[in-house]
Amino acid sequence: MAVDQPLAADNSFEEHDDIDEAALAAVLRIVPLGAAMLAGSAVALVVLGYLVIYLFVFLPRGVVG
Repeated sequence: MAVDQPLAADNSFEEHDDIDEAALAAVLRIVPLGAAMLAGSAVALVVLGYLVIYLFVFLPRGVVG
């Protein structure tokens, strides 16, 4: 390794980005709502699927035994 080449450890990750705090707050208000809606939709589909199987498979068979 040549001595005059910069090392990866010499790079500074402390660069400051120009982020608008109001825009960041608006995004952080919206994103969790979308994630909750996605998770709620997935749970609703699972429950709906269970009910469909229960109504169309288990109930028509009647009491077994």
